[in-house]
Amino acid sequence: MSQESPAADARRSPRLKLPPMYTLVRVKPEGAERFIWTGYIYDISETGMRFELDAPVEPGTKLEVRAMLPGIFHTTFNVTGTVVRIHDDDDNAGPCRMGLFFDQFNEVDDRMRLQDYLVASTAISLAA
Repeated sequence: MSQESPAADARRSPRLKLPPMYTLVRVKPEGAERFIWTGYIYDISETGMRFELDAPVEPGTKLEVRAMLPGIFHTTFNVTGTVVRIHDDDDNAGPCRMGLFFDQFNEVDDRMRLQDYLVASTAISLAA
């Protein structure tokens, strides 16, 4: 695991934990024609997400993402972001968790769908 200071863990937006087996993320390098990786999302906020792919992607790499979020408010959105950290820093083969900062949503509706999902999901968890 990467060592982070408390200040590095500060977030501009609260994170919503997701059940990874029910999330899906399709990923490709920025500008690529087709999505080449499939993975899972562990948590998400308005500004980024922690996700898993079968192999690590170097921090600083720009990615295009199609995220599919679970639940009553099933939501899909597209965003371009930058890998900011690798959470699994050992040399084990297998899935790797990474942090992605959202640089730009493909359309205004993509940002609004994510925001609506976060608000609705937070309201449901507070009511439970």
